[in-house]
Amino acid sequence: MINLVRLARVLTLLLLTVVALSLVISIGTSETGITEKVVLLTLLAGCVFLAAKVSTLTTKAQARFQRH
Repeated sequence: MINLVRLARVLTLLLLTVVALSLVISIGTSETGITEKVVLLTLLAGCVFLAAKVSTLTTKAQARFQRH
């Protein structure tokens, strides 16, 4: 069960990384306006926050499964 939690963690973090990289690329294009950049930066901050939450939750889940 611990391996399944680790796999879910890795896959979720990879997905968030791909989304974050695409947001960074979108911010860097010259066609992106100021308002769009603000929205993209907010979404990027949300991805970082979600990655931290996923990491914390999976660490707690792994500890819980190791006790059982």
